[in-house]
Amino acid sequence: MMHKLLRTMGAGRLKSGLAVAISRNREALPIKLLHEVTNFIETSYANEGSDFASNGERDLLEKLAPADFKTALDVGANTGAWSSAALSLWPNCRVHAFEVAPDTYQKLADRFLASPMSDRIVLNDFGASDVNETQVMYYYPQSPELTCETPRHDEDAVPFDARLQRLTDYCRSQGISEVDFLKVDVEGAEHRVFKGFSDFIDARKIHCIQFEYGAFSIESRFLLADYFAMLSNNYWIGKIFPGYVDFSDYDWRMENFRFCNYVCVSRDRPDLKQLLGR
Repeated sequence: MMHKLLRTMGAGRLKSGLAVAISRNREALPIKLLHEVTNFIETSYANEGSDFASNGERDLLEKLAPADFKTALDVGANTGAWSSAALSLWPNCRVHAFEVAPDTYQKLADRFLASPMSDRIVLNDFGASDVNETQVMYYYPQSPELTCETPRHDEDAVPFDARLQRLTDYCRSQGISEVDFLKVDVEGAEHRVFKGFSDFIDARKIHCIQFEYGAFSIESRFLLADYFAMLSNNYWIGKIFPGYVDFSDYDWRMENFRFCNYVCVSRDRPDLKQLLGR
């Protein structure tokens, strides 16, 4: 017992000494290079990134194929990569896609104009939120995927009048009573989309929800903790990784503001959670 204690104390002193040495010499080239390597490892370990093909999002759709989904909503559809994959992998599914930026919407429409899957997608040239109104948003011609509510990026922003609608009202107008999959990627305004769809969420009428979390939560003041508080009573929540979803309870150390995606599975659908496990 004493030998183990001494070894533990020795390891603690070694770590403390190493930490002091690194912090004192942080401008030295070897330490800077070590920092770059460790930061790359941490970024990869955290699965930070938005590459649909490699970050686990496509894997998620493939794993859910046996569920034979019928209805999906793609909020923040951009030019349609997610919608196209969902239509391909879920052959009996109808996708309702929402893209608020006019130029991006036109590219989305062009993509599906002559597509053999065009009869299974409904294209909407407006966005989803917690209000039914028109508000000013900002479009970035060089990076259309960054369209957002506030001019937060270094590139020149083009303001435009964006039409927004609550998803509750949209689904009622379309005769949709249940949604198999809701994907939301709206640059930090995901919580507003959920507030405009709260009756479906609270009634577990949405079986799966995917949302992006990242640095924009700093500006919106809506943290990962708030998403868990909003959703965890009705959903299991897990971070998406290539090949699997890591379902877990909230821990403050998860609040790292690294861009990544989470998926929520209705507690009424343990079969879907099982499909997404390791």
